[in-house]
Amino acid sequence: MSRTAGATVFKAETMDRAQLQDVAEAARLGKVIAFPTDTVYGLGSSAFDEAAIKRIYRIKGRPEGKPLPLLVHSIDAARPWMEWNRAAEALSRRFWPGGLTLILRSSVEGRRLPFSPDTLAVRVPNHPLLQKTIELSGCPWASTSANRSGAPALVEGTQVVASFEGLVDYIIDGKRAPGTESTLVDATRTPAAVLRSGCISLSRINEVLSHG
Repeated sequence: MSRTAGATVFKAETMDRAQLQDVAEAARLGKVIAFPTDTVYGLGSSAFDEAAIKRIYRIKGRPEGKPLPLLVHSIDAARPWMEWNRAAEALSRRFWPGGLTLILRSSVEGRRLPFSPDTLAVRVPNHPLLQKTIELSGCPWASTSANRSGAPALVEGTQVVASFEGLVDYIIDGKRAPGTESTLVDATRTPAAVLRSGCISLSRINEVLSHG
């Protein structure tokens, strides 16, 4: 662990459970975390904390009209926030944890989240350390890629430290991220539609949907 101007930096490979708990509790309390994932580095905090979400928008320079996706630690943790359907069930069971982001209609509980979105995007990352940290926090995380809006996503912990050390509260400096963003599927449509290609190919998505 090291401290920079405004951020505590942990090396992912040496973090123990107590440090994971510290980061999880910080996220629960609305602190902003930068972290590695199985796609690119991300920024996130409690999806319940409106002030934290607004801060992420400011840090990234993202318009508030663009809702932040949710990161959760499991399929069961995603269910309360959206109206689940057959396409979501089939795709999540095949590709979660992993590089698939699903858009679904918000449930009654989901519409109570800050900014009251009608739809939500959600993903379970295939990154055990991040999954455990989210689980320990006890809340879904509002998240976005760790980059300024319109700039390339960051894939190295050193890049994240250099770019965000004075702007976020905690940074988890891990291995180089793969660098390919998640595949984005709109499961509110019938049939479900791929809105952004990513690390899961269109052919694999269509194969699951055709048997769903």
